[in-house]
Amino acid sequence: MSALVVPAATPTGITVRQPRNRLALEGARDMTPMVIGVIPFALAIGAAISASSLSTLEGLASAPAILAGSAQLATVQMLDAGTAAMVVIASAFVINARILLYGAGLAPWFGDLPLRRRLLVATTVIDQTYLTCVPRFERGDLDASGRAAYYAGASGWLAGAFVATQVVAVGIGTQLPDSLGLELAAPLAMAGLLAKSMTSRPTVVAAVVAGGLAVAAVGLPMHTSLLVATVVGIAAGRVARRLAEVAR
Repeated sequence: MSALVVPAATPTGITVRQPRNRLALEGARDMTPMVIGVIPFALAIGAAISASSLSTLEGLASAPAILAGSAQLATVQMLDAGTAAMVVIASAFVINARILLYGAGLAPWFGDLPLRRRLLVATTVIDQTYLTCVPRFERGDLDASGRAAYYAGASGWLAGAFVATQVVAVGIGTQLPDSLGLELAAPLAMAGLLAKSMTSRPTVVAAVVAGGLAVAAVGLPMHTSLLVATVVGIAAGRVARRLAEVAR
């Protein structure tokens, strides 16, 4: 699900070399609350795969290929309904377009890395990795290799848990009880991301505007309500930040 953030500029500060293994473990530890939040969503997607006409391999392959719950669930549902391939691809792209904003916000932190490593980092850019890693990077005590190690630990744990949970859900299949309330997984994941992002007045403004717009625009075609809400919410947050700077 999407969460609204206002990307901040890369700070300058004193960097201290730290053991990469320790930083990777720190990243995994900091990502754990996010992992707990996505597990119900991953279970819901796995259950949808199990109930669909897709083969197990086809359904599970969509997890690492897309690595975004909303887009993956929409893709599974559309493929199950026999939707044309180009429409499915276009829909997934539109739903995930917000990730371009996260990528732009993360790019300055990895500018010193070789292109091959930057491309590897890009494969796991999603709401949770942005919201977890950027606040850590803003402390300014990590060099490029340290940031890469922290990001690898955080994103690896998230992606691994997300895919593994879907494998378990597909294996269980229709045995998942209705009492789990998996239909609430997506809204709950969204709520957790919003709570994580609201650390200042501009981000509160962004979250409130985006949340309201996402509800109001829920009927837009191709799930574009998330994209519209994200763009407008970030714009509102930027305006709030500028107004706060002028008022100082």
